[in-house]
Amino acid sequence: MECYILAGGRSKRFGQDKLLYEIGNKKVIERVVEVAKSVCREVYLVAKKPEKFSFLNIPTLKDFMEISASIVGLYTALKNLKAQHGLILSGDIPLIEEQTLSFLIENYKPPITLIKTDKKLHTLVGIYSEKVLDELEKFIHKGDFRIHKFVKSVGFSELKLPKSLEYTVLNMNTKGDLLKILEFMEKLKKL
Repeated sequence: MECYILAGGRSKRFGQDKLLYEIGNKKVIERVVEVAKSVCREVYLVAKKPEKFSFLNIPTLKDFMEISASIVGLYTALKNLKAQHGLILSGDIPLIEEQTLSFLIENYKPPITLIKTDKKLHTLVGIYSEKVLDELEKFIHKGDFRIHKFVKSVGFSELKLPKSLEYTVLNMNTKGDLLKILEFMEKLKKL
């Protein structure tokens, strides 16, 4: 399985580059890359500024478009996909675990399978088939950059994540999210 980690966001709500933010001596993006490497034979980064992530020593693809939208990263990933499908991850999920990704891989149903929690459908914790690329291209060409609308238009399977693993897909978009993530890390240390 190939994995494409999307790292093209601007971190406006976080106030600084969230992917380079350090939690426990590791940058957020390093945590995601490490876990992805544990389940995928090839791991790529998709970014607006690839040079910013050269320290990761993994292949980095430049987004095909300058527009800042996750659907652009998805498009770049699917355009570069060598296999029939690929794991797509957001770069801002520092608590992601091998168990979550293995669960997703084992339960993949084409063309798209996305992780679902009680609160959210995670369009950037999913597996996408190369077969949706043409539809994605048409969708973007129309000027629509809403990834939720795209997945609904082509059809997808929801994979309900066990409650015990829901913390693993928490996004770090704000400093408030960071506090929640740090709280979970403290709880996990005590287990």
